[in-house]
Amino acid sequence: METISLQNDLKFSLEKLPHTIRLIISKDDEEWVCRKEKLKKLFEFTETQDEYLFKGRLQLFKSEDKVNIKVKNEFVATVLKDDFIRILNRLK
Repeated sequence: METISLQNDLKFSLEKLPHTIRLIISKDDEEWVCRKEKLKKLFEFTETQDEYLFKGRLQLFKSEDKVNIKVKNEFVATVLKDDFIRILNRLK
């Protein structure tokens, strides 16, 4: 599992499962929201012009060199796009 510490006591983790990647947002060391997605789709998100990924409680939005994380319709954190790609490469 790869983890990035975010502001406001939040953590963004990516856990490799047999056929998917589980994206997890934890708040105060308790799982707050998660989403499963194929690694290929996560890489496509970083490479294409698509501005967002996912609908629902956990959403990712791209803006220039950042990936913004939205939980329950509220932006909660930002991760550098390069850091996000680096973590995805480690999960291959």
